[in-house]
Amino acid sequence: MHMKNRILITGSNSFVGREIINYLSKYNYNLIATYRKNKNEFKSKKVKLVKFDLKKKLNLNKRFGVLVHCASVTPANEFRENYYKINQIGFKNLISLCLKSKCNKIILISSVAVYGNVEKTITEKSFARGKSKYAKSKLKMENILFRFAKKNKINSVVLRLSQVIGGRSVNNYFSDLKKKIHSNKKTTISLQSKKDYFNNLCHINDLCINIKKLIDGNIILNKNEVFNFASNKPITINKFKKIIYSYNKKIQFIESNIPKFYKISLNKTNKYNLKFRSTLHAIKSSLN
Repeated sequence: MHMKNRILITGSNSFVGREIINYLSKYNYNLIATYRKNKNEFKSKKVKLVKFDLKKKLNLNKRFGVLVHCASVTPANEFRENYYKINQIGFKNLISLCLKSKCNKIILISSVAVYGNVEKTITEKSFARGKSKYAKSKLKMENILFRFAKKNKINSVVLRLSQVIGGRSVNNYFSDLKKKIHSNKKTTISLQSKKDYFNNLCHINDLCINIKKLIDGNIILNKNEVFNFASNKPITINKFKKIIYSYNKKIQFIESNIPKFYKISLNKTNKYNLKFRSTLHAIKSSLN
């Protein structure tokens, strides 16, 4: 099997990592999936599970041609984990394995959180001003990758993900919203009052499909690329409210000053033929 079909995917117990593995296992790849504590079993025999702790010395005797790095400390686990040890030191140690394995492509899962407070439409050229620990750690990971890739002439792709929804998504606004909606009880939802358009959502199926495109090399890339992943065809906050009401008319909205929803340009992803479903479709398929 060609080396580009041997893929190392970290974070197999995360929602994103698990779904990427399940999707890619349907195709002609050999997958090495890492876990730290609890082993998440996969049905496909193409998936080889390996215990891997980014806080410790890393050893891996299996060669791979592509790395998809999903494992990291996130806001959901930041109180019990260390951003510096895992997202920076652990990541440096991980990508050093790429040289030994002669890996020629690294795909890093990052976040649009790196942009911080958003006041206008985001593009890949927008200034990254994120101030949270999570945003800063993701920016540092991106910079570590770019320096490493440039020095060692390895292709690198950074995917700045919007909130990933669909399937069994957890620990985000939409997963909590889905629980409240289907409880069919009187409940409150925090939502910004502005009538702005938004599309800062990414359906998990679209993420998986586009990662496969990037792995297969059907898209001609520069050595180092950054993509913002979001849904297509932005909708208004008021339209979003109507959708929520259609599921549960007992919902009450509380105005929030924190802008959870904003607009992301898809000009670059369109240029590279990376496709995403509409915001309306993404929302409805996630809430059903």
